[in-house]
Amino acid sequence: MEEHRESRSSRNSLVFAVNGERFDVSSVDPSTTLLEFLRSHTRFKSVKLSCGEGGCGACLVLLSKYNPELDQVDDFTVSSCLTLLCSVNGCSITTTEGLGNSKAGFHPIHQRFAGFHASQCGFCTPGMCVSLFSALVNAEKRHRPQPPPGFSKLTVSEAEKAIAGNLCRCTGYRSIVDACKSFAADVDMEDLGFNAFWGKQDSKEVKISRLPLWKRNDQICTFPEFLKKENKSAAFLDLERCCWLSPVSIPELQSLLENADNNQYSVKLVVGNTGMGYYKEVEHFDKYIDIRHIPELSFIRRDQTGIEIGATVTISKAIEALKEQDEGDFHSEGVMVFKKIADHMEKIATGSIRNSASVGGNLVMAQRNNFPSDISTILLSVDAVITVMTGHKCEKLMLEEFFRKFSVGC
Repeated sequence: MEEHRESRSSRNSLVFAVNGERFDVSSVDPSTTLLEFLRSHTRFKSVKLSCGEGGCGACLVLLSKYNPELDQVDDFTVSSCLTLLCSVNGCSITTTEGLGNSKAGFHPIHQRFAGFHASQCGFCTPGMCVSLFSALVNAEKRHRPQPPPGFSKLTVSEAEKAIAGNLCRCTGYRSIVDACKSFAADVDMEDLGFNAFWGKQDSKEVKISRLPLWKRNDQICTFPEFLKKENKSAAFLDLERCCWLSPVSIPELQSLLENADNNQYSVKLVVGNTGMGYYKEVEHFDKYIDIRHIPELSFIRRDQTGIEIGATVTISKAIEALKEQDEGDFHSEGVMVFKKIADHMEKIATGSIRNSASVGGNLVMAQRNNFPSDISTILLSVDAVITVMTGHKCEKLMLEEFFRKFSVGC
């Protein structure tokens, strides 16, 4: 294992960006969350701790990851109250302060939220602004006709769903939804409620002209260039003195687990860490092992027999894979089943949780802790097969057998 580690590029400090600013962290408790770091060690205080379970959206941030092979950036929201700081190595974080402020000028999202009276106490507003910004950024990546000036590629339906994971105790949501829908190219201006931008008798053209302008060409850079250079070096994080390890192969993971067993110290396998929101941890772990960089666990494979999804694949990525199938790959009934599974998965938790939570982690929580898993329910109904690794041995089991064979707490 030591030879394998020396053969790959690794770093002994965290490197990431927050609103375009570089952060290097060489010493950190592995249980520290991104929310704790932002509020305690940066000036970006907009993220709030509310439910602590990833269900309210008050702590949402935009997490951006760069793929050097494809030269593309993936942007998605995550709950910073559950995201471990060590897991954002090489990533870029955008909070509502990164969109705009009173000195640099407010973003059209901020302006429209204010103009539609969509913010009262303001506690939940930063998370909502980030949710809408994420939806706008990702809509622009889609191959759709260019919308009229001032509008985005977002549809009304997508705009409404953008804040599905955000709770508000003040407004009643109508004004918030109106602010979001005002960016959609297919919005009916007459359907938008009371606001500070126009009067009742103004024409549609006047209403459009008075909205704070959304300019697609002036989009905020969510991933700075200096981080792209860091990522192209393909360095993995190994903070041994901070007890955070990042294996990149199954043999390396097995060696780490064997070492933990021989030395009798506790380890926690980490992907999205969303389970912490459901099961409040009181146990202290000696080591954290981030398994997201192991190719054998992070793949999505398709052939005529079906779809194989790695354990660390997020629920959101699994949904995308299931929706991508067409009748050229599978029988029409198979395609229908995949899409039904995807539709059901979209009802699980919130978007930010689906963006972080892994399919394998969900099933393991159901097996070990009797977690009420919707994913296990729908996969059991289609006779899904699971591959289980015990030590150096791998075996394929029907999902039902997996739940029966491995006793709770094994």
